[in-house]
Amino acid sequence: MPMFRRLPERVSVALIALAIAACSSQHFTYAPDGRRGYVITCGGFLNSFASCLVKAGRACGNNGYDTLKGGEDDRSILIACKAPR
Repeated sequence: MPMFRRLPERVSVALIALAIAACSSQHFTYAPDGRRGYVITCGGFLNSFASCLVKAGRACGNNGYDTLKGGEDDRSILIACKAPR
């Protein structure tokens, strides 16, 4: 029975570790030219720059996007969604 008493602690530690390892975010903003844009960060152990690019593609959909700032080194990008054709 002692093993089950520590279960909540173990679950909490596992959830905190997972949150730190998979840290990513996407914030809505406007580009300098007025287009809809996003600041996308993909930090953490489990994320790569490729995951930033996937999030950018999902944010802007089929119209695509232009990368305005950022790169692989900091795993953070500022994008502006292209206008619909």
